[in-house]
Amino acid sequence: MVKLSIEWITANIIPRILSATIWGSITILIFYYLPLMLYPHGLLPGEFTSTLTEFAVISVSFTVIGQLLKGTIAGCSFGITRAIILIAFFFTVSDGGFFNITIPLTEVVVNVSVDLTIILLMIVSVNLLDIAKNLLDAINLFWQKPDNVDLDEI
Repeated sequence: MVKLSIEWITANIIPRILSATIWGSITILIFYYLPLMLYPHGLLPGEFTSTLTEFAVISVSFTVIGQLLKGTIAGCSFGITRAIILIAFFFTVSDGGFFNITIPLTEVVVNVSVDLTIILLMIVSVNLLDIAKNLLDAINLFWQKPDNVDLDEI
């Protein structure tokens, strides 16, 4: 049975919280503030601003929770969930790899269609590799678990 002591908390919990805070801050800077600085609000259509916000929330949430659960089987299953959600998010946002943008100019409306299926395929491939890595990490953590559990201590 795990006994909560000040030493255990300072050795295990506080470093995870600090790591999650640092990585969450870095993630929100990279995935939210940096794109907003690169694209002024007038240039980026409103629908993409909300998509950027959704992606930033997903990224920061998964980064923080992933850092808190790092090195556990729950962390590996959470990593698999993250990869599946990111695959679904990119498929939904890109309509299967095709972006259609309507840009109203002064008196002309311009419709732009871009085929990004190759980029979507690369994103899916990287996330599938992440799923495989997390599965192998979970198997490794499971086999490193001590086999000699004394039932009298429980």
